[in-house]
Amino acid sequence: MSDGRGSRAAVLSATRRAGSCPDPVLTFLGGAGCARYLLETPDSKLLVGCGLFAGPDALWRRNFSPGPDELHALDAVILPSAGLGHAGFLPQLVAEGWHGPVFATPGTAALLPLVLSDAANQFEEDTSRWRPSGPAVPPFRAEDVAPVMALMRPVEFGTLCRVDGAKLEFGRAGGRLGAAWVRIRAAGRSVVFAGPLGAAGHPLLCPPDPRPHSDVLVLAAPQPPGDSHLPGRFAAAVHRAVRRGGSVVVPAATVGAELLLTMVRDLMDAQEIPPLPILLDSPEGLAGVETHRRALAERWSELRQDGRVGVPDRLVEQVPDRPSIIVAGLETADSGRVLGHLARLLPDPRNGVLLLGHPEPGTRTAQLADGVRQLKIHGHYVPVRAEVTALGTTGAFAGPAEALAWATATPAPEAAFVVEVEPEPAHAFARALHAEAGWCAVVPEDGERVLC
Repeated sequence: MSDGRGSRAAVLSATRRAGSCPDPVLTFLGGAGCARYLLETPDSKLLVGCGLFAGPDALWRRNFSPGPDELHALDAVILPSAGLGHAGFLPQLVAEGWHGPVFATPGTAALLPLVLSDAANQFEEDTSRWRPSGPAVPPFRAEDVAPVMALMRPVEFGTLCRVDGAKLEFGRAGGRLGAAWVRIRAAGRSVVFAGPLGAAGHPLLCPPDPRPHSDVLVLAAPQPPGDSHLPGRFAAAVHRAVRRGGSVVVPAATVGAELLLTMVRDLMDAQEIPPLPILLDSPEGLAGVETHRRALAERWSELRQDGRVGVPDRLVEQVPDRPSIIVAGLETADSGRVLGHLARLLPDPRNGVLLLGHPEPGTRTAQLADGVRQLKIHGHYVPVRAEVTALGTTGAFAGPAEALAWATATPAPEAAFVVEVEPEPAHAFARALHAEAGWCAVVPEDGERVLC
């Protein structure tokens, strides 16, 4: 069966005793959209990913609990990317007193302060608007970002780095600037953490590096494949709103807006959408675009030589009083400045909401995609009369067939663990690994401990 356990993927039923188990121990502390993997070797404790939880209130509240004791005993944190799902809990962990080294690629190190600062500002704005009971607090604040950045230790792709008794190596994962798969070798064993993988046809980034050999693979299940007709569908939705005399709002992350803005500029240049004012309502959004432009100018190895980042000429700093395109985060619409725009635009049927990507279940974007007729924002229910168009994934990340081909191009690991998505797509990808390649593929439980 696809969710069976191999001999080295046996669940630990008791606390590991010192010296009784020489193999590394892996604990899954994250969940859908959140990466936290604790790897304990005879000489070190390493955390791969230090993400925030996203989704329903029960998950979101976990971000406000103190970090588990085992996280405060870490020797190092390793970040696969700068996304909140991979790095958003790090400010809280550092604020609680942990001060070890944080290893990441130069691209992730460059984007991380932008992502964290942007999220902190938007979290604090949300907190000031809505205090449901008692003193509400954000997961972290702007002043928590600098102490995190002081711990960063950039490591180039393909460079072998020693972390106590372990060896660390980053390879290109694609999909996002700086994103990496991570291989850790210790105690004669090796583990690769990978995902989400970028698409081979990404317009800006090179395809992922081949999967290296490893005893264990921890792999994020892929999203549905991208839609090659997305630019046309985006343009059609904009035209419908303009004909009605309305505006459109697009929930989007700070990192990722560069692809959206490039698409909008291309559509305007081709006169496929009218030259509307564009508001990028993200405190760090333009800084993220400039980081990508600098990477292109400096010819970073992970970027395509023919890649480009375009910014529309009609960017504005305030919401205009005429039809416009508004891009704001966070992409889940559970927090951030996008909430204010949704509260204003949703009740008016002239307006539109364009949803990109695959919404995380339980988030506001998922509710909108599912056709909800009212949405709770800052303590008030808002009627949903605007047209909501779910456009699907942008093609920046690998779909199931592409991810399966990447994984199976290298000899099978002893066990593979499918992570970072909801149970149904995770089990589906685990079944595909078993059916297509005969792998021992497991969807681990939250908190599960296994031998590597």
